[in-house]
Amino acid sequence: MRLLPILLAALLLPSSASAAGVMGGSLNRVGVKSHNAAGGWPDFMYVWEGLSKEKVALGPRVDLRAWPLTLGLGLHARFSLVDSKKFSLAALAHPSIALAAFGGAKGTYPVNFGYGRSRTFRFSFGPVLDFGLLASIHINPRWHVIINWENPVAFWVWTNPAAWYIEWPFVFSGGIEYDAFHATSLFARVGGGPTVAFSGGNQLLGFNWHIQVGAQFRY
Repeated sequence: MRLLPILLAALLLPSSASAAGVMGGSLNRVGVKSHNAAGGWPDFMYVWEGLSKEKVALGPRVDLRAWPLTLGLGLHARFSLVDSKKFSLAALAHPSIALAAFGGAKGTYPVNFGYGRSRTFRFSFGPVLDFGLLASIHINPRWHVIINWENPVAFWVWTNPAAWYIEWPFVFSGGIEYDAFHATSLFARVGGGPTVAFSGGNQLLGFNWHIQVGAQFRY
C-alpha cells in the first residue's frame, strides 16, 4: 500500500522537470536528448531530438498517415524565440520527402473527394515544407497549454498517369502537456483548419483535422 502514496506524490508534486515535447515552444536543456512519439488519427509521428542547444533543437522525424497511406522522412527543427516562466514560443521548420500509396492529400475536399486521393493504388511523392509557430503557456511547473500554427505545404507528383498539384493546409491546434516524471512528459492535442489545393487553373478548398496523444522521454 506504500506504493500508491509514492505514485500520487510523483504525479502531483512539482519537480525539476520542464515540458519540452516537440509539440510545444519549450526546448530541452543544452545537451539533453529525447525520444518523442505520438499516435492518433490520421497521423503518427516519431522524432529524435538529438541536438539541443540554447536556441535550437533538431533531429530526424518520421511521419505516417493512416489515410491516405503516406510516409514522410525529414528533419524536425525548433528555434526558440521567447522563453520565460509563463510563456515559451518557438519557430518550427520541418522539411521532408513524402511517399504516398493513394494520392497523399492531407485535406478532404467535399466538392471533389477524389482530388489528391485515390481509392485504388496510385503512387505519388514530393517535397513537403512544414513551417509554423509552437507556443507553450506554463500554468504551473507540471501543466502547460500548447497552441500551434503549422503550414505543411506539399508539392505532389503523381505517376500513372503523370500529374501534379500543390496542397497548402493551415493547421491550428491546441492541447496540454504534462510533466509526469523528471524525464517523461505526456502531451495531447487536437486541431485542424482549411486546406487549399491547386494544379494549373484548378483550385479547391477543403479541410483537415487531427487528434494526437504522445510522450517525450528525455535522457
